[in-house]
Amino acid sequence: MIKVLIAEDEPLSLQNLTGHLRRLLGADALIEGAANGREAVDMARRIRPQLVLMDIEMPVMTGLDAAAIIHEALPETHIVFLTAFDRFDYAVGAMRAGGADYLLKPFDSAQINACLQKLGLLTEKQEHREERSENPFCAQFSVWLANHYMQDISLEEAAEAMGMSSFYFSRFFRTAYNRTFLEYLTSYRIERAEELLRQTDIPVREIAPRVGYTDANYFTKVFKRHCGCTPTDYRSRL
Repeated sequence: MIKVLIAEDEPLSLQNLTGHLRRLLGADALIEGAANGREAVDMARRIRPQLVLMDIEMPVMTGLDAAAIIHEALPETHIVFLTAFDRFDYAVGAMRAGGADYLLKPFDSAQINACLQKLGLLTEKQEHREERSENPFCAQFSVWLANHYMQDISLEEAAEAMGMSSFYFSRFFRTAYNRTFLEYLTSYRIERAEELLRQTDIPVREIAPRVGYTDANYFTKVFKRHCGCTPTDYRSRL
């Protein structure tokens, strides 16, 4: 039985990693999570995992310090570091602490799969057996956005709702959607506006606040930039 410990203090990141590894490794794998460095050390000693995915920036005890202790106690355990910071000193520190690999956040499933194959914990057969499902981050964000797009929301508020820091959320979002949060939000709002223009006779000045724009004139400018015509012209062409 493969045993994996994920030391990650970002709840959504922990959830995403756990879900992906579960699909890859199957129901028989033991996958545990730790929210800080000290907890990671204690849990590693208890379950003796073959693999530890260790966030470098961890509360109570840093990931580097925790990994060094785990590596000394369990030298056969593979330690893979996770971090959002592309810094050479982090990479050097990670390798000195016994790291077998070093992954930059936000990472995709292909990176995780390649890492597991490199460490001999995943075969090609297991990779092909992976279930296709919507990214948990996208699923959770879609639900949140559907309930908040009409409000004056910011990237910081979205990040907080997803349980992430603004920096991590911004990088993760761009990887998931291949555009920025603002670009996606604007497109989403304009699509909702188009629906209202097609399906109702609500005046344009009332549609604007329904899709998150308190200034009707600004809404018209944004709509024209995206659709090539004003909301009024869009409706007249239907």
